[in-house]
This record gives sequence, structure tokens and C-alpha cells, in this order.
Amino acid sequence: MIRRCDAQLSLTQFLLFAAGLPEPEQLMDPVLRRVDALLDDDALVDEVLGVLRQRSPQSARRGPYGTPAEVVLRRLTLKHLRRWGYEELCREVNGSLVYRRFCRLAAAKVPDDKTWVRRGQFVAGPTLQALFDRVVAQAVAQGVTRGAKLRLDTTVVEAPIRHPTDSRLCEEVVRVLGRALRRLAAAGVALPSKLRDVRRSVGRRLREITRALHRQGRAAKQQALVRPYRRLLRITGRVIRQARAAAAAVRAQLPRLRGRRRRLAARTLQFLLQMVPRAQQVVRQTRARVLRNPTRADGKLVSVFEPYAQLLRRGKPHCPTEFGLLVKVAETEGGIVSDVGLVPEKADAPLLAPTVEHQCEVCGRPPTLVATDRGFHSTRGEARLRELGVAHAVIPKPGYRSPPRIAHERQRWFRRGRAWRAGGEARIGHRKNTFGMGRSRYRGERGLERTVLWAALANNLTAIGRAQ
Repeated sequence: MIRRCDAQLSLTQFLLFAAGLPEPEQLMDPVLRRVDALLDDDALVDEVLGVLRQRSPQSARRGPYGTPAEVVLRRLTLKHLRRWGYEELCREVNGSLVYRRFCRLAAAKVPDDKTWVRRGQFVAGPTLQALFDRVVAQAVAQGVTRGAKLRLDTTVVEAPIRHPTDSRLCEEVVRVLGRALRRLAAAGVALPSKLRDVRRSVGRRLREITRALHRQGRAAKQQALVRPYRRLLRITGRVIRQARAAAAAVRAQLPRLRGRRRRLAARTLQFLLQMVPRAQQVVRQTRARVLRNPTRADGKLVSVFEPYAQLLRRGKPHCPTEFGLLVKVAETEGGIVSDVGLVPEKADAPLLAPTVEHQCEVCGRPPTLVATDRGFHSTRGEARLRELGVAHAVIPKPGYRSPPRIAHERQRWFRRGRAWRAGGEARIGHRKNTFGMGRSRYRGERGLERTVLWAALANNLTAIGRAQ
């Protein structure tokens, strides 16, 4: 049964905190103390309480007492404020009087890290978005931001994958499909063909490809790559055919299996049905690149585990190509992120008007200044901002500029707004380095969305705590 919070202190807790020890609030740093007060909002706790009670039909009324919703909210918030892992979170909270008080644990036993992995998966999606919106509303109500300024930019949040190469993708396909076939054999499924361990053969092909890449001259290098890649593709294709035949065999034999073996075979079948199409795409794109040398990367699969990841060329000297998803970040004065979200398309211009409309709803007024880079420019977007009541739209025009446009962009307010927008680049870097928005630590597209929302939420809580 999930409670909202602990009803009262136990005798041990009373003796601990009434024995002359200093008040934990006095030991907190000022920002954490103000964040502690912000999290006392009933609306935030009720959001977490509602999602925890949906774990099973009777979670709200039956069963042993679980972790209170207030504790879940505060511990997950502390994790992302400090950018800790789950193991480090448990260790720090268990040994710190201040963190125990912040998380409302007192002398209670601290659940292990696996428990918090499951709790973190529940506080995601619409629930986490509602928490973010509530904190933004608190920032507006407390006067931390008035919504008079808005700067909008996009950045890339990297997926939790290694740098993809065609040979490495083929090696991953062979490894995961071979592992699935061995699980089926262990579950008692009669496979249509004998299993062979081809990992040593794949390793030899990878070493041959590495030696070929060290050759001098582009033509010689390309010619040396063809033969080992052909062998690697032959091995990969054979493993994929074995996996497809094994999936058909599992369907036929699944009704005869019982108990644990049946559950293991069913899970492995679902995994094969999901992984085989991705493996076939890896073979197709590898064969096309190595043998036909195409230059287009649209629709290319960069990971068999994170298929949503896109190949994004952002033009940065230190990192010309990134692998992840594009994310929009809208920031107001006071360092408050008012809007954040994943961008399925790679275009920036369509994001401008909806973001400003959302800003008007959140703050109850149109921003006086909207500053973006030239990627957001469009005639329709500027017209829409004028309709919404934006006085100064600082959106540089790319390409050819007429003399009136040049004079418009040389005005003092335009140059000041452009300089203020440039500060947003450093703020995005700060969120990546301090709150973990640079690279997702959670799996899947939903996990990447969790990373972005938690980073923005931790940023806003810190900004409100510092402003008070």
C-alpha cells in the first residue's frame, strides 16, 4: 500500500533528533534548504503519489507499506541535483544526516539501488512533465522570472551508445543474436540447425578491417576493405537466417513448453522478432556503403539497441557528428527553462511560434524580447510573433539581406538581444555538464526524455533556490 508520507516519528527517530543533535536544516547549504521548501508543495507530491498507486490495481489499498511518495520525489530530485548514480545515491543518503532529512527518511532503512531504479522508471513521461510545469509555475509565482525575455535554441542529447561503425554494428548483431539462440537452446527448444560459435571469426574480420584502414591512399584502403567486409557480411547473414528459422521453431514448439522454460522461450521470441529486422537493416546499409559507396545517411541505423538515435551533423569542430536526438531548450530571464522537449524533425523554424505561444500561456503575457539564431528564421514565424504581441524579435536572417534588413539588424536593441542570446550557449553547456543533459544514462527514447526533463527540472530548482 502506498502512503502519501509517514504518519509520525518512531521512538528511535524521536530519540535521535531530540538528543541534542544540530537541526539538519542548519547543516544544509542555502540552495538545498530552499529547494527543500519548494518540494513541500502538495501538488508535486500528489503527482508522484498518483503514479505510484497505479503500479497495480490494489496498490492504493492493500499490501505492505511501500516507500512514501514524498520520499520518492525527494530522492529522485536529489539524485539529479547532485548527478549521482543510484548506488552513489543510496550510499550518500545512508550516511548523511542532512540528506536523510532532505529525503524525509530520518532513521528509517534506506532502500537499495535496484528499488530506486524501478521507482525512477515510474516517475517519467506525463508525470515528470507535470512536475516540470509545476516548478515553472512556482518560478513565475515567486517572481524569479516574469517571462519578459525568451531565448530559444536546440542542442543534441547523445544516446547511450558507442561510436557506430558498420563493422561494429555487424559484430553486435552476431553477438546478440547468438546469445538469444543459446538461450533458446537452454530453454529446451529444438533448433533447426546446429549452433556454431562464430565470435572468433568475427574478431578476425574486425582485425583485418582495422589493418586495412591503416593503409595509405583512399583507393588502396577502399580496395583492401572489400574482402574482409564481404566475409563479415556473409557470417552476419548466416546468423540472421538462423535466428529467423529459430523464431519459426519457437512458435511451433512453444505450446509444448511449461513453466520457466516457456516464459524464457516467449521472451526470447519477442526479442528475436524485434531484433531481426534491425539486423537486416544493418546488413543492407553496410553492403550499400562498402560496395556501392553512397553518401546519404538519412534513415541509417546507428545502434541496434537504440534505434531512435539519429545521425546529426552540427558542424562543431571538436565533434562534427553526434548520435542522439535534437532537443529544444527555451530559457527566460532568471535562468528558468520554461519549455524543453524532443524534436523529431531536424528543422528549427517550425519550433518558434509554438514555443512562444506556450510561453504566453505559462507567464500570462507575451515576452517583450524573443532571441534565436538564424536557423529559426522564417517570414511566417516573424509574422506570428507580431500577432502574439512580441515587441522585439531578434532573429537574424540567413543568406541575402536587403539594405532595409541590414539597417533593421543594426539597431541597438537587436544587437543587445543577439548578445543576450549568445549567453544561452553557455547555459546549455552548464546544464550538460552539471545536470547530465549531455548524454542520456537511461535506455530508450523514453529514457532520453527522462534525462532531458530531469536536467531541466534540476536546473529550475537550483535557479529558484539561488534567487531567493
